[in-house]
Amino acid sequence: MRNLERVGPDRHDPEALPVVVLAHNEANILPDFLDHYRRICRPSFLIVDDRSSDGTAEFLADQPDVTVFRPLPHSHFKTDKAEWRGEIMDALCAGRWSLVPDLDEHFVPPVALDTLIPQIEAEGAEVVLTIMIDMYDDRPLADHVYPDPRGLSLAESFPFFDTQDDFPQGYIMRPVTPKVLALNPSPPKIFNGGARHRIFYPKPKGAGPVAQWVVRHRFGLDRPINARASWLDRRVSRKLFSGSLNCTKLGLLKWKTGMRFAGGPHKADTALRCSEAIAAFLHYPLTRGRKGVEYIAQRGQHADDSEHYKRLLEGGALERSPVFAGSKRYSGPGDLAGLIRGVPGR
Repeated sequence: MRNLERVGPDRHDPEALPVVVLAHNEANILPDFLDHYRRICRPSFLIVDDRSSDGTAEFLADQPDVTVFRPLPHSHFKTDKAEWRGEIMDALCAGRWSLVPDLDEHFVPPVALDTLIPQIEAEGAEVVLTIMIDMYDDRPLADHVYPDPRGLSLAESFPFFDTQDDFPQGYIMRPVTPKVLALNPSPPKIFNGGARHRIFYPKPKGAGPVAQWVVRHRFGLDRPINARASWLDRRVSRKLFSGSLNCTKLGLLKWKTGMRFAGGPHKADTALRCSEAIAAFLHYPLTRGRKGVEYIAQRGQHADDSEHYKRLLEGGALERSPVFAGSKRYSGPGDLAGLIRGVPGR
């Protein structure tokens, strides 16, 4: 590999489901992450430890199903994170179904993975689009700290999410513009909505009667993913949601050698046939309180140089609870009805 070297033993199980993830100073949520994926599948974790200093490396070294990689001295997260995943997956995941979460994301399939994968194979699909569902608690964001002193799990500590609702609340699925598709042909549709949309993105301007009709009737999560978008759909998508935060991941996919993500696994430079199923990532972005937001903003590890985390520090959102009338308590995959779905007709 050009940018990575393996650290410690090779524990990769070629018969297990690869889970390829990048880690940096997230030891507080790492045990919950491993436990979650061990519950939903037989995983083989392929983890890049990006120079962590919080005990991550030591913890991973003791895990029987984790193979650890680290960047070579010349290689850095901002410039090479897509290459890190790509190099590992070219070497170990070619032609294999694989999960590509971030460390703060727990995959929730619409049906058990050992049922879902044969169904999407029968579709001829190569990827399952995965909607990011931000999880939170009824306390100020500045106090979103984990581990919880009460001994609660990560899911119990941050049990709320934004349920589905009519525009402009809730989630939508809209077409990608031709300009974006020319660079990254996957996916053809993206999701927007949820808590990040409420906190970071003002209500769309210019949403007249026609645009509102298009969003309500053509941008629903019950619509076909692979249906060709009309000119009007693309125009409304571009005008109303330009600059909004992307809540889409290529969460479960069959890897093609040489393919690369556009940074994180939100987009890829290779056309992949999408399943008509939709899965979810339960996303736990804030688990270290104000100090964690400050660190993310300083490191610039997220989209647009962590601009949205910098805005959190500048405004008053950190001092408020994100819970609102549309919040729902999560107790299991059934609570995500209307947000995730299985393969139609299965």
